[in-house]
Amino acid sequence: MDSIASNLTDIKTIVAQEYEFNIPIYQRLYVWTEEQVKTLFEDLHTAYKADKDLYYIGGIITVNNEQSEKLYDLVDGQQRFTTLWLLSNELGESLEPFTYKDNELRLKFAIRQNVTDYFNNIGNAERSNTEDSRDYSDLLKIGKARNQINQLIIQHLKNDEEKSKFSQYIFEKVKMVLTKVPKTTDLNKLFEALNNRGVQLAHHEILKARLLSFIKDVEKRNKYAKLWQVCSVMDNYLERVIALEIGSSKDVAYIYHNGFKIADVLDLFVSANPQTTLWLSDVIEQPEKYENIATSVKENINHHPEASEDEFEPVRSILSFPQLLLHTLRIFLFKENKKDIERINEKELLETFDKHFLKSTFIDEGFVIQFIETLFKVRHGFDRYVIKWVTVSEDKEEHGIKDIYKQNQKKGGWTYYLRRLNKDSLHGMALLQSILYHSQQNTTQYWLTPFLYWMFNENPSFDNAYYWLRQLDNTVFSSNIEHISLPERTINSMDDFLDVEFDSEEIFGTVDNLNSSGVGFPHYWFYKIEFVLWYFRGQLDKKEVWGEYKITARNSIEHIGPQNPRDPRDKVCIETLDTMGNLVLVTRSINSEYSDKAYGVKRSMFENKKAKGSIDSLKSDLVYNEDDWNDEKAEEHFEKIMRLLNDYFDEHNLN
Repeated sequence: MDSIASNLTDIKTIVAQEYEFNIPIYQRLYVWTEEQVKTLFEDLHTAYKADKDLYYIGGIITVNNEQSEKLYDLVDGQQRFTTLWLLSNELGESLEPFTYKDNELRLKFAIRQNVTDYFNNIGNAERSNTEDSRDYSDLLKIGKARNQINQLIIQHLKNDEEKSKFSQYIFEKVKMVLTKVPKTTDLNKLFEALNNRGVQLAHHEILKARLLSFIKDVEKRNKYAKLWQVCSVMDNYLERVIALEIGSSKDVAYIYHNGFKIADVLDLFVSANPQTTLWLSDVIEQPEKYENIATSVKENINHHPEASEDEFEPVRSILSFPQLLLHTLRIFLFKENKKDIERINEKELLETFDKHFLKSTFIDEGFVIQFIETLFKVRHGFDRYVIKWVTVSEDKEEHGIKDIYKQNQKKGGWTYYLRRLNKDSLHGMALLQSILYHSQQNTTQYWLTPFLYWMFNENPSFDNAYYWLRQLDNTVFSSNIEHISLPERTINSMDDFLDVEFDSEEIFGTVDNLNSSGVGFPHYWFYKIEFVLWYFRGQLDKKEVWGEYKITARNSIEHIGPQNPRDPRDKVCIETLDTMGNLVLVTRSINSEYSDKAYGVKRSMFENKKAKGSIDSLKSDLVYNEDDWNDEKAEEHFEKIMRLLNDYFDEHNLN
């Protein structure tokens, strides 16, 4: 009788066993976002740099295809597996045998001929980049994923040797549980089981249980369990989560008015009326009734009578709760003069806490309480000073910071309300954080540790927080200290600003000796230039035009003077072609849109979009002010950028 078999396997074994895989017709097409692709790549690269013994990618469920004993239909895990296959195709090297088997694709699609043709041509640069492959809207995600992977390869792998070693690591160390179910399996029942399977207990829940076991008093343990619980709900503001937890926004506003002391918060968890309390367990058990905490607060909890709709826009955290826990652990260890963790990797949450906290000699009930209270303070600072993804329309999110504002109303006694309001004065800090977020690994965001530490210690005004963030960015990312690892740089900056200096000539060269790194320029510098231009918008007579400018994710470097124009006469930049003077960072769709068009055509397209309120980039806006473009204009633009950068660093005492 056939049975289910599960084995831990790797790509090397798959190749040796000559397995092939098919995505059957009943499966959906590729849907992973660029952010998901980036997360997987950066997780893999982090594991490779740390020389981890293995990287577990998850489980793959297959059913043997009747066409061949070695061919398996992917029933579950096809999105991860397809991304791994795409990554292997772009990296090549040791992974080529995984991409191809006997000159045929190891991954097959039983969907439509156009999909099959695309995959058959994916390794052919001349064919896969033709207009033909752009005709199919169902393949846009795959095209975006491939472009994202190629950009990540350029950013993270410095040379062919690095590329070869990374490929070998993936080939040998990426592990997955490959489950084979019999051909006779009732697929309808299998899909039903997969769709209804329970969510595994999260690692942070396991960590919570282990930490709370040190608190012996039951009442005290329950209060700190609640404190942990409200901190763990990341996709809303802390005060709203607490209000929903206890069933009263007025009580939360009152203790916020008195300093938001932890003792007062803990008292809320025992003083709430159980008959009127809306518990988080209710939200979990009745998701159809409480789909969104913001909506729940608006409909079920008292709020200010003048509250506007935008106060309840859904928000999403830029960090997961395990990531926040690891940033908090770094802060806690620093305050206790203990050794920093090796890296921020939420997949290693329990392992990291075991090594640096749970199995340490100093742990006891007092230290556990101290850590949870630190977590609460860090989370409070995170909600006050750090950007969130804010949903501004049905299909659009933007980074933003909303100030928490106490408003009182006297009607038969004072009533306290907390409101979250937009402030124009916070735009600069939000813009700089957005730049840091997009230019750094979204799985780590190391800059947040020192920033949150300072917010935790000082509770500064927004003006001071903004100034400190600019200093932090300059010392950690804009200086010539690459020999110091990023985690070490961020820890050092918690003690004091690093003793560093900015060397523009070393990074960008001079007009006489321009650095022609082209697409090899770190994307950070393009983002940084955007912020510096915005910072000096008044000096550039762009105060009104650029005032509300927002940064989005950009990962494609465009040549203003085209590399390979359709008409050779339109190649207007020769010496400056691959220099900062001729380059801008834009989205891939914009780069594809401008493509090999002449400067004048690009300029006209840019101006049309600008008239409709859309600016590709601030650097582009400066460039397209020019009637024409050539090496001389590119050099002039480069000089202007360098002057502004040096002025910016002079102002912040770095140069």
